[in-house]
Amino acid sequence: MDAQALMLPLMLAFVNCFTAPGFVHFQTFVMGHAALLGLPHCVTEVMRITGVHRFTHWTTPYAFLSRGRWSCRQVSQCLLDLAAKRLKLPDEIIIAVDDTLVRKSGRKFFGLGHYPDPTDKNPGAHKRRVLGLCWVVAALLWEMAPGKWFGFPLYSLLFVPEKNCPREWPFKTKIELAEMMLTRLVWPARKLILVADNLYAKFGLAGLEMADKSWTLVSRLRANAALYEPPPVPRKKKRGRPRKRGDKKTAQQLYNRRSKRRKLLVRIYGKRVTIEAFVGVVIPSRTLSDQPVLVVIFPQRSKKKMNIFFSTDVAMDPVRLLEIYGARFKIEDIFDEIKTFGGFGDCRQRSFKAIKRHATLTIVSYSLLRLLSVTMAGAESVEAEPWWHPPGPPSVTRLRRALRKAQRIFYTMHSDPKPNENIRLKEAA
Repeated sequence: MDAQALMLPLMLAFVNCFTAPGFVHFQTFVMGHAALLGLPHCVTEVMRITGVHRFTHWTTPYAFLSRGRWSCRQVSQCLLDLAAKRLKLPDEIIIAVDDTLVRKSGRKFFGLGHYPDPTDKNPGAHKRRVLGLCWVVAALLWEMAPGKWFGFPLYSLLFVPEKNCPREWPFKTKIELAEMMLTRLVWPARKLILVADNLYAKFGLAGLEMADKSWTLVSRLRANAALYEPPPVPRKKKRGRPRKRGDKKTAQQLYNRRSKRRKLLVRIYGKRVTIEAFVGVVIPSRTLSDQPVLVVIFPQRSKKKMNIFFSTDVAMDPVRLLEIYGARFKIEDIFDEIKTFGGFGDCRQRSFKAIKRHATLTIVSYSLLRLLSVTMAGAESVEAEPWWHPPGPPSVTRLRRALRKAQRIFYTMHSDPKPNENIRLKEAA
């Protein structure tokens, strides 16, 4: 059984999201995005390598993206349900949220803005801005074995700078976009853990409430964050409102309390590391609205600053807290994969609906490849070359090569002359 035959049962889970012709286009786009390794993931290339242009007019797939009757939210929900079924998720789901920049240039692309490029390591990079699109992405994190994590992107929303918003477009911050993604989806678990970096450590996500759900935020604070001890219990009743905070402390002052330090054996980045850290309950700055959190504080490698990790669940195991935050970097691997090989930023249509739908289809394509890699029986034998049989399940890149071979796609297909393309439609006209 080849990789193409293994992908088809996964795509059948989305059949209720589309009309009959739309589902055919959906299959074409997902298989094309999965097999286009190293080629532009635009509509024309997808049609050409899948051979759809021989019996379908060029404008039809463009209409599927810009005017088709289907919802990105419903597709993301089906993807979540499929992942929960295949992975047999426990009653605790871990979600990672972050934003990524896709460089884009053009006068009429919707939502363009100027942002700092985090990949630019040259001097003065923090002062420079590049033109592009900023996407806020939510991904499912799954622990296959102790310390072995995998990420599955589920949903993405486009952040539009306030000065570039049209009049009819309500401005939403990145925190509000993250809240929208988390509340729009129906999560098949009662306990939800959101892990994000310090830019998302705000009360909007820390105080998020969902019906019949237990919500926890795991993140980190700045090294110079203001920390307060819990308020002391008064011995006698006094006039006035009770105190909400105790004494103000710095992270260094809390770490210097040797009686509060604990040695934690943490499994992170594939290694087991022993960390001596301060573990306690504090109240951070007002960005979390006087909410007590569990903090784990220890020095950075440079010994000049302190790492401050926190969880809004004060009963969480500190070792588990650090391991979950370490798993957050899987979403960075997802960004690297979908932007380098998945075509996340290759859409050439200008409208918002087409750009968003293109991003959704590339996310679905990557997640299905990852699901195929870690769950499908027989995936171990799927390889592009018959002599290549390394141990363990194949990676997403190896599955892309296998799909390319199964669809008989060659690297020269996009560069060969195409004088007779769509010839049947021309003859019919």
